[in-house]
Amino acid sequence: HSSTSACKRASRPKQSVACLAMSTRSISPGLSNGLRSLAESQLQMQTVRSAALDGGALAVMAIDAAIATIIIDTGVTHHFRIIALTLLSLSLGLAATTVRLTGAEETGPSVVDIHNARDTQGDRRLEEWLFKGLTEDLRTNERALARVVPAFNGALTFLVLAIVIELVGRLQ
Repeated sequence: HSSTSACKRASRPKQSVACLAMSTRSISPGLSNGLRSLAESQLQMQTVRSAALDGGALAVMAIDAAIATIIIDTGVTHHFRIIALTLLSLSLGLAATTVRLTGAEETGPSVVDIHNARDTQGDRRLEEWLFKGLTEDLRTNERALARVVPAFNGALTFLVLAIVIELVGRLQ
């Protein structure tokens, strides 16, 4: 199968998760426990990464405002002032976009739902449901983070450029 060979070549975690989700073979209990633990750890890392991006974006917004205040209060050469303030505006907009975009909010299937389904579903089915929910949430979070990271990186880039322009303007 080409999908099997593609899974063997997968080197990134999100590719591995997708390959695991495609498998129709049953997973042994030992492997299942290990994979579930790994998926739970990856979900935690995604959630922490998402929170760090939000916190970083808020910090960038505060720095943007502080630097804009300094630029406005000091007499930097006019064209450098306009360029620096424009870059700060772009940085602020991208940082706000970072905060506004949905980050890694999926944390796995509902424990309450799985607990309530114990009476009607067997352990094997519940295990499959749990594992499927974990892998789906990992993919959802990975896509969400892939949208957020470029905005955050752009905000930082524009902030640094604004600082450089401000410093160049002061040397003129």
